Amino acid sequence: MIKIFNFANFLSFSRVVLSIPLWYSLSSINKNSGIETIYEFLILCLLISITDMFDGYFARKFNTVTHLGKFLDPIADKICVLVFIVFLSIQFGFYYFSLFLALLLRDIIISVVSIYFARKKNLYFQANIYGKWFLLFIAISMILSVVLIPSIINEHYLYLYTVNSIFYLLSWIFFMLATIKYFLTYFRSFKGM
Repeated sequence: MIKIFNFANFLSFSRVVLSIPLWYSLSSINKNSGIETIYEFLILCLLISITDMFDGYFARKFNTVTHLGKFLDPIADKICVLVFIVFLSIQFGFYYFSLFLALLLRDIIISVVSIYFARKKNLYFQANIYGKWFLLFIAISMILSVVLIPSIINEHYLYLYTVNSIFYLLSWIFFMLATIKYFLTYFRSFKGM
């Protein structure tokens, strides 16, 4: 039997814990923030990214893939994204709030259906590739949005607004593709019952 308490699951759980300092870091960034504040924020983002990259790698490498890990990895991702989106919705209004509402609705549906399949059929669904791309693109967009808050940066690097817009658009495209793929998987599973 594979132990559920393994290094891969520890990395996923550490991402949940890192969402707390992430909120505090985000809350300290404003128009007057210095470059040091941005560096601290980026280092924290790097730590979160490293745990996301390596939890799945270690689970596969050491054959410690667990149902808990399949469940915890996307939950940890969603918590970190939620921290970002709530902060950015407060800062930028509807631009990010619309994404927050779409994510919230979709994830409530996915959670209910996933719990149903886990309890009734012992089926566990992993995140799909489109969802992984969505997370990458929205993470880049959100990080750029935060980095552009201080005047010291947004006045000198105007091209970052265009780069940010491209990643934001890509995130919406992959959000829709991921959602379609999730619902097709659930539909096929319902039909196969």
